[in-house]
Amino acid sequence: MKLGVDSYTLRNSGLDPIGVLRLAHQLELDGVLFELSPFSSFRAPDLEQIRGTAAELGLYLEFAMGSIFHGHLMADKGRRLLADAGYATAGSEAETVIQHLEVARQLGSPILRCVAGDLFTRDAGHDMARLAEDAVAILREACAAAEAMGLKIAMENHADFTVRELASILARVHSPAFGFTLDTGNLAFDLDEPLRLTQIMAPDALTTHFKDYRVIRTPHGLALENCALGEGDLDQVAIAESLARYHPEMHLNIEIHSQFAPFPLQILQPGYWDRHPAPPGDGLSWYLAAAADKSGRRFGIVAGGAGAFRAFGSLGETAAWAFVTVEPETRIDNRANQHRHEGSPAWSPPRSYPTAATSFAWGCSAADSWASVTPMRTARFLTSIRRRE
Repeated sequence: MKLGVDSYTLRNSGLDPIGVLRLAHQLELDGVLFELSPFSSFRAPDLEQIRGTAAELGLYLEFAMGSIFHGHLMADKGRRLLADAGYATAGSEAETVIQHLEVARQLGSPILRCVAGDLFTRDAGHDMARLAEDAVAILREACAAAEAMGLKIAMENHADFTVRELASILARVHSPAFGFTLDTGNLAFDLDEPLRLTQIMAPDALTTHFKDYRVIRTPHGLALENCALGEGDLDQVAIAESLARYHPEMHLNIEIHSQFAPFPLQILQPGYWDRHPAPPGDGLSWYLAAAADKSGRRFGIVAGGAGAFRAFGSLGETAAWAFVTVEPETRIDNRANQHRHEGSPAWSPPRSYPTAATSFAWGCSAADSWASVTPMRTARFLTSIRRRE
């Protein structure tokens, strides 16, 4: 197994794709899963330069689009970049996925990660059965093209469809070119035991996001509090070991969401279970037990101090440590923030990095419409990789 980083972790660093690759190499990581935030161009010469840099540095490269649905905000940036590169973007949603497959091919990525919606999709009132039917139709057409190109499409569990719903979509698409991006943190949105969900996804997983959450109690139910990888309630090593049984070559991509306030799971609110499938009772019990010893935590506040992880140390060649520090008493409204990386934040990121560390900052002006956000929040993300002899 190889350890890499998802570029979303560095979305506010100011780095372009070449800079992300060079930083990954500097930190002795094995590769990068690129989502769209570092990209300003899909033009062929620019993609060739990115591919060449990854090859020169000996890094794997994987590529991700946003949503497969044109109506979703996460589809916007990809379509803009496609149009700028000369693609005709007035076609169907399947055609847009196929165009992103072409970008993946030019980058040398064997996969195209995609999503359907996000954690707000169900609460926005979408008909999830109809959305699944639409996804199947898009993916059947796109997977036929992917198979002809020698590529695969990896749909992420993205807090929209449950893992079991994704398994149903997989069966209906019925293509050797279709599988999953297994996001370890997003397993928690199903409110079912994480290792049970891992076993559903692992046989068909093509790549990963590794992130962690602490489960905490709130007046309205539960919430998922961000933390350093390995400091949360999800057993990251056990998930990696489960994946390794099926895919010993799997890429473990670190993804950090440290700017968000906890994600609410308002299971005590009227109507919640009308919009969200009820998990097995023992699965929900797992989350209630995990939250039981954290009743003193305040929902909506990102705790200050240093968090550290040590994970994957028993998985062969790689051991890893990462540290995150954040200012306390920082409140951020998730809905206002979810697509912030595509805008123009009012801050100036640093352009140089010390040899063994990455320092970056993000924030907003007081005039921004975020709820109770401090003018500037800073974080330090220090990762060091030690190769085992």
